[in-house]
Amino acid sequence: MLDRVRRGVWGLSGRLTASYILVTLAAVVLVEALALGFQVPSLVNGTQLQTQVDAAAKSYGQQLSQRYPGGVPTGTVLGEPGQPAQPGLARPATDGTLAVPAITGPVHSHLAVSAVVAIAADGTVVASSAPSRYPTGRAAASELPAPATQAIAAGPTPTHITIKPGSLPTPYGSVLWMVWPPGRAGTGKPPDSAPGRVAYVYVQAPWSPRFINPIRAWGELGQLGETGQLLSAPLVLLFAIVPVGVLFGLLASRRLVRRVRRLERAAVAVADGDYTVTLPVSGRDEVGHLEANFTTMTRQLGSALAAERQRASGDARAAERARIAREVHDAISQHLFGLRMIAAGMCRADPDNQQVRAIERISEEALRDMQALLTELRPAGLDGAGLAPALQEICAAYHDRLGVTVDASLDDVTVPAPVEHALLRITQEACANAVRHGNARRLAVSMTRQDGHVELAVRDTGTGFDPAAPHAGSGLAHIRDRVAELGGTVEIDSAPGRGAALTVRVPVP
Repeated sequence: MLDRVRRGVWGLSGRLTASYILVTLAAVVLVEALALGFQVPSLVNGTQLQTQVDAAAKSYGQQLSQRYPGGVPTGTVLGEPGQPAQPGLARPATDGTLAVPAITGPVHSHLAVSAVVAIAADGTVVASSAPSRYPTGRAAASELPAPATQAIAAGPTPTHITIKPGSLPTPYGSVLWMVWPPGRAGTGKPPDSAPGRVAYVYVQAPWSPRFINPIRAWGELGQLGETGQLLSAPLVLLFAIVPVGVLFGLLASRRLVRRVRRLERAAVAVADGDYTVTLPVSGRDEVGHLEANFTTMTRQLGSALAAERQRASGDARAAERARIAREVHDAISQHLFGLRMIAAGMCRADPDNQQVRAIERISEEALRDMQALLTELRPAGLDGAGLAPALQEICAAYHDRLGVTVDASLDDVTVPAPVEHALLRITQEACANAVRHGNARRLAVSMTRQDGHVELAVRDTGTGFDPAAPHAGSGLAHIRDRVAELGGTVEIDSAPGRGAALTVRVPVP
């Protein structure tokens, strides 16, 4: 039970489930980090910049009221001389307000700039920090954003007009802005309508929220006390992911784990020696390919094992036949040879004794049959040399051991191993039958390849026989069986007293 639980936790199902949970958690954390990086600037940086814009509007309102109580002179350029324009960027001043550059020339950019605009009570521009953008004498309604002109048109009922931190679209991009009535701030009285006198101060700063470091964003949120509200939903989502991930991991990996365990059982069966195991292909994925390859492997292993067993069985039979041949040669052949020598001596002592002559003749025939049997028991092997050399070895054995003249005409052909083995055994059987049963003293063995067939012919000058008559031996039956297995044909041309001719034709690729 403990092992089963351990396999479930540390096995494929447990690891897949853990991976689903970790990937989902990583995705949630990444989304939260991106949200912090992109959203916090609008919450934190926007608040800071809006505060600087408010402070700059109040500061310029007080300065203009004190410096130009009778009205701003024509041609006055507001702002800080010597400061770079830097369109699209807002820089804080050393006093905590907004740094507004005095731009006397044209602004070579399509982006918004930090600017201050002084507006008279009639809504015309009195002075500005960028005369090329906000020219003097123009109506503020044509130069400033609509919310700012609406605030100016509403009059001085509020002491100042502002908006919540956020972006406001203008022809030059988004800005944060503020309108401040400096002349009567805090009094609720309408601003003085004297020419050139400042009734309202408009200040703007370029605003474009950018991605910031999520760690820095977290710290700034903590200072604002906004972390709890922003993280409550993600925390709930993180806690909900764990059971959902476990359930989804178990359901998603169930079929895969079942297939892998079936492969495991099949591998154990093959390791125990069962090469008949086959696996159905249960999909087109990598596991399905593995199942198909596993079945192919087991079939190949089974075929290789069967071939090895057949080869081992053939080697064992060949070794047993060689052992029998040695024993027959060492025992029976020696006795027959001794009997023939004794009979020959008795014939020389008593030439007219017919019984002794019969014994000599029979012993010679028995010795010749024994030599033919020994030749059959010691067949030539292929040994990788090819079919033609093996057949030539058989012909040489009949010539050297039995004194039979053999005319061999053997083409060097390349055929599959089963065909080689069959033709070798057929040649051995045909030569043995010709010598043992036909008393042939001359053989002709030929092998050629033509028209997709290999033709093997064995002819002898023996006594011959009637192919249609029944025979006690099984040599011809074995030849026919071998040729039939290869899809070939056998022709036998023989008659009593005129030898025999065996022709075998086997198709080859």
